Amino acid sequence: MKKTIIGFISGALLTASFFVFIGAAETEEDSLHALLTRLEQFMRDEIGEKGEAGRYQLQSFSIDRTHWHYLLDTATGELFRLEPSRTPENGKWTLMSAANFERP
Repeated sequence: MKKTIIGFISGALLTASFFVFIGAAETEEDSLHALLTRLEQFMRDEIGEKGEAGRYQLQSFSIDRTHWHYLLDTATGELFRLEPSRTPENGKWTLMSAANFERP
């Protein structure tokens, strides 16, 4: 009986310490600001590689506490919309409108 109680207490302490270490791990910022910062850095990297300054235009607005984000690729004329997700990290850009002109 004594070994069972000691085993149960040891198991509970190990489980509690596991949750403490998992909870103390550094989490990635998942706010909308962090998402837009990562998007901006991605676009800067893309523009830096291709040398196409001013290629993307981002439009963000909110209606009744709903946030909408659109991205226009001025080089191709494609319009993308950020699909909302419960966590900003899982939001995906989907093509709303293909190019309405052909590139030379």
